[in-house]
Amino acid sequence: MPNKHKYAAVVFRPDPDLHRRAREAVATVGSNMNAHVIGFLHWVVGDTDELPPRPTDAHPQSSAPDEANSAAK
Repeated sequence: MPNKHKYAAVVFRPDPDLHRRAREAVATVGSNMNAHVIGFLHWVVGDTDELPPRPTDAHPQSSAPDEANSAAK
């Protein structure tokens, strides 16, 4: 029996280390990647003024370059 989801999947390809750190971060606040990405999308289009929560403790930074900032330049 095929999976029946309300919406089609959307694929993004973050750096593997960034993805791992993000999964760990959302888990510490009792969430998951899907809920956080959807929450961010609602914020970015102006549906809400509240961003999804993030952990208060610092997570180690990756040595990978900041792709979001370099892509915006």
